[in-house]
Amino acid sequence: MTTEVTEPKPLVRAEGVRKSFGNNEVLKGIDLDVRRGEVVCIIGASGSGKSTFLRCVNHLEKIDGGLLRVEDRVVGYRLKGHKLHEQSHNEICADRSDIGMVFQHFNLFPHMTVLENLMEAPLRVLKQRKDEVRGRALGLLEKVGLAEKAQAYPRHLSGGQQQRVAIARALCMEPKLMLFDEPTSALDPELVGEVLRVMKDLARTGMTMIVVTHEMGFARDVADRVVFMHGGRVLEEGPAEAVINHPQNERTRAFLSAVL
Repeated sequence: MTTEVTEPKPLVRAEGVRKSFGNNEVLKGIDLDVRRGEVVCIIGASGSGKSTFLRCVNHLEKIDGGLLRVEDRVVGYRLKGHKLHEQSHNEICADRSDIGMVFQHFNLFPHMTVLENLMEAPLRVLKQRKDEVRGRALGLLEKVGLAEKAQAYPRHLSGGQQQRVAIARALCMEPKLMLFDEPTSALDPELVGEVLRVMKDLARTGMTMIVVTHEMGFARDVADRVVFMHGGRVLEEGPAEAVINHPQNERTRAFLSAVL
């Protein structure tokens, strides 16, 4: 007698996701699953819808069609029967606390020290004990190589250091999913490597990550899967080595020949 092995449900599931800004349809029916512990890199030219899709995953943008689920919960909505009802602000914030996001620009609070930046959300949103949060924050700063900067203010840090603080701040919420929106695009070239090293270390811990990036070397070395978007659609996806080294779609080939 054989037992059937069922695939675990994906942590993230997008089904026919659409998003428009006015008359401009930016996402034209995105279907994408991300498994728990998987690193997925989304590549494509500017304007292809990559960042918009990422912002939809944690409801920073409302979708106009389809469904987005994280941990089998519909993002931003409650499903009653066959009807979607938008969640309250507090409900959305509670769900969003499970999703860490790192932006192109670091968005640190300039009037707070590095340590205070990390501690703010766990204290205010999760209502956790101060000594517990402080210990976790200091441990994360050590992991990203910035233990000595705990009392510094963001203005005294380089761009690469600020982005590493932003990653540590997101991790301090103990998220189940990390989203990265071109985290190195605002950095000087010599600072890119220090941020990518932190992201590689994070991937090794088994964190589920969706990364919008132009760093093809990172995508090839770290991603389990690469997704190529063009014109608001997913045109190709597969193992990183296959998509980057042996793309099947003509537009994927054209994009990679331009950036590599």
